[in-house]
Amino acid sequence: MSSEVANIATAESEAGPSNFSPKPTTEKQQQPRNSNMPRLTSEQLRRHLHYIASGSTVILKMPSGRTKAAEIMPGKQVSLGKFGSFKADDLIGMPYGFTYEIQPEIASASTSEEASKQNGKGAKKGGAGNSNAAAGGSLKLVINHTLNDLETEASETVETTATNEHINDDGSAQKLTYVDIQELKNKGISGREIIEQQLASSESFANRTVYSQAKYVARKEQKHLKLFTPLQPDFGNVCDFWFDKSPEKIRWIRKDALSQVLSFGSVRTGGRYLVVDGVSGLLVGSVLERLGGDGTVIAINDAESPPAFDIIPYFNFPAQVTKPVLKILNWAATEPDYAPVFSNQDISTVTSTTSENRSTKDKSRDRKRQANFREVDRVRSEYFAGDFDAVLIACHYDPMSILRRLKPHLGGSASVVVHSPYLQPLVEAHAKLRGDGEFINISVTEPWLRKYQVLPGRTHPEMTTSSTAGYILHAMRVFGDKQALEMRKEYFTSWEEEEKQAREALEEAKSEEHTDTQEESAADEEGRDTKRVKTDGTTEAETAAA
Repeated sequence: MSSEVANIATAESEAGPSNFSPKPTTEKQQQPRNSNMPRLTSEQLRRHLHYIASGSTVILKMPSGRTKAAEIMPGKQVSLGKFGSFKADDLIGMPYGFTYEIQPEIASASTSEEASKQNGKGAKKGGAGNSNAAAGGSLKLVINHTLNDLETEASETVETTATNEHINDDGSAQKLTYVDIQELKNKGISGREIIEQQLASSESFANRTVYSQAKYVARKEQKHLKLFTPLQPDFGNVCDFWFDKSPEKIRWIRKDALSQVLSFGSVRTGGRYLVVDGVSGLLVGSVLERLGGDGTVIAINDAESPPAFDIIPYFNFPAQVTKPVLKILNWAATEPDYAPVFSNQDISTVTSTTSENRSTKDKSRDRKRQANFREVDRVRSEYFAGDFDAVLIACHYDPMSILRRLKPHLGGSASVVVHSPYLQPLVEAHAKLRGDGEFINISVTEPWLRKYQVLPGRTHPEMTTSSTAGYILHAMRVFGDKQALEMRKEYFTSWEEEEKQAREALEEAKSEEHTDTQEESAADEEGRDTKRVKTDGTTEAETAAA
């Protein structure tokens, strides 16, 4: 292991939270799981992933393979740089996964051409692109090629005797200049027509092999076609977007590593999870996606204010998915003897003594602070109830310092999953966990991913790929003998109490039934006596009349 990794591991251990280990929670402190949380229907969840909603943040895949994020707001223009722009209203309500082409309006194309001629900027780089982007265009749905189409094209392709032996890619074989191409764009010529003219003007295209011609056309399509594909806002596409854009922001966690973290943690609907997210909300958002609005996620952070989690908006979650599920807790609030700087009693005292001199703004601020304190108390109560299904960690802190703090709150067979871009911190944590009898199945793995190009006759691994996606530590928490015996004793005690209560309820029911029976018997006897008295009176009256 290099010294650089060792230094980073040392820095991580110094930056971690305190090693204070609170007392394990007992069975009496634990609360039953709440299964009555509001949930979205399957149709609502599918619509969230299948159709573009107003105000959502959409990841657009360009012809070059790169991605770009765009906010779809009604009445706004979405600019894609040199590829042009379009109205956001044209994309609202449309499905994800389809490919669209930006077609310039005829009026806007003629206007941009006249403007470029008047200003003399038609030949300057970026002049036409900026005018087209400002003018905007309409969207046209493009039918994507299927695998059957590619196989049909491959079967109809005729091999030629051409080779690439005498081809020089120095640009001299292409007769169309940059100025000519810009003039074609100013006239509103589509990208397909520009590519056809380039193929006709190329002197070396006919001398290329069939595969070389296909690559040449693909490069021109990436450059001139104004195509884009909205991608579904799932954790895989969001992770790919940020891994390409800013991998250090998500600590170099690739989507295959993220999927393994979720699988190791057994993240599922209705579960209860502790998450230590240092990847800008990517891990929290992935867990929320799997829960689907049913479960509990307590995200523990090291700031007094709630963390930004600026990647979560890219998932486009409805409020029903995040509000009842996601809860934020500060590391200081995980201490049993935690007390905020300003308690409710302090605020109430200040408010009562100076209520006459305080402004409405100050009173409103105090009410908000009290509401925040009550919310923190509710989250702390749920945190200390324990019985969490897993703890997922992806941050720069020392893993062992986090596990010492959170271990007492994990349930039986709970998973511990830690991701780190460096191996050394996980190796040290692995050695320490092996000495703890409450952890089993301890392992450190390195995810590995290779992308393939799948084409008829040209299927092979891609030439470039990412070297690593970090490392994953996984373990399973089990109860020790002493704690297991205590839980067994508490279980039998609670079972005996329930049986006693059931017997008392049964005896009480029998007593009430016996009392009701006696009352009914007394009522029947009284009724018979009344009837006998009436009969005797009638007999005496008849005798007197006779």
